Amino acid sequence: MPNSVAEAATFICGHPKTGTSLLLTLLDSHPELIVYPEETGYFRWFAEYTQGYSLDQKAALASQLMEHGFHWDPRALRSRDDDFPDRDYADVPYDRVRGRFEEYLKRLGLSEANILSAAMMAFGEVSGQLGPRTKRWVEKTPYHELFVDQIFKLWPEAKCIQLVRDPRDTYSSYRRKHTEWTPEVMAYAWDRSTRLGMAHRARYGAGRYLILRYEDLVENLKNTLAEVRQFLGIADDLRLYQPTRAGKPWGGNSMFGESFEGVSRRPIGRYRSALSESETQLLDVALRKHMRRFGYAIDTEYSFGAWARWQAYRIRRWLGEVRQGRRGGV
Repeated sequence: MPNSVAEAATFICGHPKTGTSLLLTLLDSHPELIVYPEETGYFRWFAEYTQGYSLDQKAALASQLMEHGFHWDPRALRSRDDDFPDRDYADVPYDRVRGRFEEYLKRLGLSEANILSAAMMAFGEVSGQLGPRTKRWVEKTPYHELFVDQIFKLWPEAKCIQLVRDPRDTYSSYRRKHTEWTPEVMAYAWDRSTRLGMAHRARYGAGRYLILRYEDLVENLKNTLAEVRQFLGIADDLRLYQPTRAGKPWGGNSMFGESFEGVSRRPIGRYRSALSESETQLLDVALRKHMRRFGYAIDTEYSFGAWARWQAYRIRRWLGEVRQGRRGGV
């Protein structure tokens, strides 16, 4: 058992557009959790940017990491905010969070783990989420599964929840923002993310690494959240069933411009009208093994041409990673 809330880290993992934001917003108002409403990018961006920095330098820059989230203002959107008009943290004063962050960091002790833990604790206190019932804190940034070994080294009591979604629906959603993504790029990223998740669960056990299907979350919400509650050791609460961001109603982050009240199953199977047959076929051929493992039906017949395209892409990616010295892992 963790000795303190600061040590009880919870990370939501998964490929973008697999339901990671939905799970975060369902947990958002639970009285036993501190839920940070924005992606910190602590491993993907902050750690890379501060490579070679001292701990003191990293701590000094950490407040800038938090600042990104706290300066959303729906009344004065900047160009980078246009896709996120629902953010409003005006009632969580950033200056107070920053001050409490510095105090928590002194109390916890300066370390790689405590820089993020102190930020979570500071936000929890100022936002009113931290209280006598609080057990854990929760942070979500896509692709955390790439850093799970590091996570468990820094936070021995950490738990991770990874979301998996039908890759065809994932692609139909994700490419609306990232138009440069081809089916091959999606297949490579989804395959890597999913294989890493299964490897982490096998290595660390189901008590520390939970994998959920997005489809189960939206179609069988009550039972899926019961699994999440048991995993995190938190009680049932009516607030679990209504998505919120920083305590305010959340209408989703659909790339199709839709807004939902509650949890909607409408996005399931959307690829059938959003993708071409050749796009669906490439994903079916490339990912059929893991798709079947997670219960996703294969819609198209096997195509040697699609298989050849996929193999050619895999070889190009592999050679590129070898040249860059990044090949390794699962």
